[in-house]
This record gives sequence, C-alpha cells and structure tokens, in this order.
Amino acid sequence: MDNKGKKKKISRKVILAGVITSIVILGIVFMLGYNSWCHESTDDAQIDGNVIPLRTMVTGYISQVRFTDNQKVKRGDTLIVYDTVSLSAQVAEAQAQVLAAQAELLSCKKQVSASEFGEIVAGLNSGSAKENIMVAKAKSWQALRDYQRKEKMNANGAATQQALDAAKAAWQIAAAQLAASEKLYGSSMAQMSTVRSQTHIHSIQIRQAVAHIKEAQAQLLLAEDQYRHAFIMAPCDGVVSKKTIEPGQFVPSGMALASIIDLSDIWVTANFKETQLNRMRFGQNVTVTVDAYPGLRLKGKVESFCGATGNKFSILPAENATGNFIKVTQRLPVRIRISVYKGVKRLLPGMSTVVSVKVR
Repeated sequence: MDNKGKKKKISRKVILAGVITSIVILGIVFMLGYNSWCHESTDDAQIDGNVIPLRTMVTGYISQVRFTDNQKVKRGDTLIVYDTVSLSAQVAEAQAQVLAAQAELLSCKKQVSASEFGEIVAGLNSGSAKENIMVAKAKSWQALRDYQRKEKMNANGAATQQALDAAKAAWQIAAAQLAASEKLYGSSMAQMSTVRSQTHIHSIQIRQAVAHIKEAQAQLLLAEDQYRHAFIMAPCDGVVSKKTIEPGQFVPSGMALASIIDLSDIWVTANFKETQLNRMRFGQNVTVTVDAYPGLRLKGKVESFCGATGNKFSILPAENATGNFIKVTQRLPVRIRISVYKGVKRLLPGMSTVVSVKVR
C-alpha cells in the first residue's frame, strides 16, 4: 500500500509539472505568436544622424586649428582660421576699385552738366546770330535802296559822285556784315551740334561708369566672401571628427577638412523587408533597443518611408532584365523618429539597433 501511495503521489506531481510546463509553453507560444501578429521587427537597423563635412571655398595656408579630433563644439565656434594677409589685401583692393569707379561716375556727371550748359550757351549764341542775320539783312536792303537812289540822282545831276561812292561803300559794308552774320550763325549751329554730341558721349560714359561700379562692387563682394570663409565655424552643436589638416598646411578649395556630427538630431534607419511593409503606416509606435546598451528601450514613431529600395541606391544596382533572374526580397529604409531622450547614454550614428513596429 505504501508503494502504491508513493507511486500515486509521484504520478500526480509529474502530471502537475507537465500541466504547468504545457501552460508555460503555450503562454510563450501565444506571446510569440501575438507579438509576431501585432509587430514587425528587424535587426537590420542603426542609429543615424547628420554628418556634415567641413569644406572650404578658400585656397591658402592654414593659420590656426582650434579643435582636436573628437572634440565637442558649439554652433558658431571658430574651428579653423586661414592666413588672411592676401585676402585682406584683396578686400582693400576691391574697396579701392569701388571708390575709383564712384569717382569716375561723379566726373562723368560733371562733364554731362558742363556739356548741357555749353549746349544752352550754344543755343543762345545761335539765336543771337540768327537775329543778327535779320538785322544785317535789313541794313543791307536799306543800303542797297540808298545806293540805287543815289545812282538815279547822280544820273540826273542831283547827287555828286562822292555821295554815290559813299552809298555804294555803305551797301558793300552792309552786304559783308550780312555774310559775316550768316557764317557766325553757321558756326554757332556747328558748335551746338558738337556740344550735343559731347553730351551724348558723356551720357554713355555715365552708363559705363555705373557698370564699372557694379563690377567693382561684385569684386568686393567676392573678396569679402572669401575673407569670411577664411574663418570656418561650426554649423551646429556636435562632435568634430576626421581632422585632416594641421597649421601651416596648404589647402586647395573644396577640400574636406573635418566632419561634424550633429548629435542634437538623431533618428533610426531600419531596413525592413518589402514583405513587412503591408501593415506599416506613418505614426505607428516603435520600440528600439540598442546593442551597445543592453536593457535600454527607446520609444519612437514611424516618420517616413524611403522612395526606393536600398538596392536602387547602390553603385551597381542589380539588372534583372538580363541574364538569369533570381528573385531576392528587397529591403526599404524606414526612418524612425526617436521620442525625446535625455538619458546618460550617448546615441551615436552607426550604432546597431533592433526595431519593433506595432502594426496592430
């Protein structure tokens, strides 16, 4: 009886243990199934951020490097300073060219004013000469009539030869004065035409001077811009890395001098399979775990979907229209915005993560 009782107790314990184990297994299977049904996950994900290259528009020698590799910087901090002697000289030269062009414009304006005044004077002289012609014509006509009367009187013996000669001389003098007045009028008209041409030329010179001013101002703007780019500043708060320059080094324009990582704007890029995207929508809640920090769980939301699969952005994308075709499930980058995170852990671009999107 004792052995039978012991066997019954053992069998009950085994059955109870089996039932509990079965319940646990069923619970685990249910949770896994539920999570699989309600979530889409991937471990092909990483922390991402803006890596901004610090490039230069100046060709010259480096005077100062005010940071060390992997140093934290603030927006507006001066990181690199070029030798500015030649750049300052270029700015001063451009400023002098602007002043010279402005002086040229002022001189042209004064010449135009003088030409316009000369044109007015020439017009007055022309009018006066025209009136003198009218007076000279009247005097010549009067002298001619006197001479004709004297000539008739002399023929009748009523006037002496001396009076006739005097009338003839007066007529010739009046005719000569008329001719001189006409020549003076022609001269004044030619002078007025010349002055008008000078005024037109000076007006063209004003436009040229204005163009010279704009050209000089453009050169000054370019020189000042080059001078400003001799002081390279941090475009954002972050960490400066990949320093490639030292003081005294000659650097050509366009060279990458360093890179700054903007740690204030961090997100997660998760590459989901195309078969996982059917139920994924904007704004869905996301849970992110970071491999570097076990136990850290970040919250976020689906922010955007890339416009093409990652394969389309590769240097040599697969060309399925030729050769043997092998169907490969593609992955699409999904951008996930991390909720406000103020933890002590540093999230750096490139860190591996595991992403789970709640789709139901």
